[in-house]
Amino acid sequence: MISLPHALPYIRIGTSSLALCEPEWLSDTLANAVSGTDVPAWMAHDISRGVESFLANHYKGSVIDSDDLFARIEKTLASLGLGHVAAKIDKTPPPVRISVSELARRAGSGYELAFFRLLEEEILSAAAGGANLVEVHALGKGVRRLVATKKWTGRCETLKREITAFVRETLDRAARPGFHLLIAS
Repeated sequence: MISLPHALPYIRIGTSSLALCEPEWLSDTLANAVSGTDVPAWMAHDISRGVESFLANHYKGSVIDSDDLFARIEKTLASLGLGHVAAKIDKTPPPVRISVSELARRAGSGYELAFFRLLEEEILSAAAGGANLVEVHALGKGVRRLVATKKWTGRCETLKREITAFVRETLDRAARPGFHLLIAS
């Protein structure tokens, strides 16, 4: 059995991207759905806590597809007589966080081609799955891992620029309105 860092399963977005199912995102999604309806905001919060409880205590998997999650939420709302709220749910998945360090570990030291292939797959999968935001992080650590050095070198700086340019080019190829990218060191 896999021990998750938090009680909720990951959300699969597209074919290979995963996002954290964070209570705040879930609560905000439901609060936005009840906005402008006759349903009070406190009820959205209670429903959100119920969904969290189900996912933490009764859902058997460690990953749930975003379509499956939204279908379950809609079914729950409909069973509560809130079909009009279910119809208003924005089915945009949560932000996808891509760790350059983790991808570099998976690719192996010195295997930049494998790394770039993995990075491209993650970004395109997130875009195809409907994510609006991809956060690329642990850039410095990942670069040092790929270069196989503990100290930052000129080669590290060059590779960092190459990765940043590659991420931006891949974002351009995804070319979907509303799709944004955040690159953090």
